[in-house]
Amino acid sequence: MNYKSMKRRILAAMSAAVIAVASLTSCSSIQASVTVPSASSSVTYGASVALPQVSGSNSAKVEYYFPRAGQKAQPQLISIIRSTQKTLDIAIYSLTDKQIGSAITQAHKRGVTVRLITDREQASGQYQKPLLKGLVKAGVPVKVDTHSGLMHLKVTIADKKTATTGSFNYTKSAEETNDEVFVVLHDEKAAQDFETEFEKMWNDPKNFSNFR
Repeated sequence: MNYKSMKRRILAAMSAAVIAVASLTSCSSIQASVTVPSASSSVTYGASVALPQVSGSNSAKVEYYFPRAGQKAQPQLISIIRSTQKTLDIAIYSLTDKQIGSAITQAHKRGVTVRLITDREQASGQYQKPLLKGLVKAGVPVKVDTHSGLMHLKVTIADKKTATTGSFNYTKSAEETNDEVFVVLHDEKAAQDFETEFEKMWNDPKNFSNFR
């Protein structure tokens, strides 16, 4: 792929990410700096997207990683978990990566308030169930959905300041095999909006219950 083609693809992806953030944060405009690392280097582009019929403004830094392109996502997620100081809320469809599970446990042990929501069907799987049992044994509260749909989110919220999303599940296959994207939003307003949705789920006894 030549330089111009790569730049067009990066800018297109960046615009999509910026619009997604704008829809969550109710901004009239967003200034975004998007860093896209490769196996050997990284490149940063900036852009502004203006949206009609909304009020307010915000500034966001967006990072995204494509594991199949050599842009490792798992170390970025673990780094965010390890740097969390106060609160760590995770809503993840599939969690089987032991290193990520260990990072979550260690965050709890150093005094971070950790909560996790996952999908009930995935929670019963042969790899996810023992990992979740280990988290609960360590003192991490875990809930699963009880409604008719899937708990399909892939979200981590660190200190209500940074949020992650994308298609990336917390599994080895997501890091090593699948076509995935992992997005990091260094934006306090977006993180707080994500946190609001997490709180609604966590405090909804009709649709979520404790994992056992």
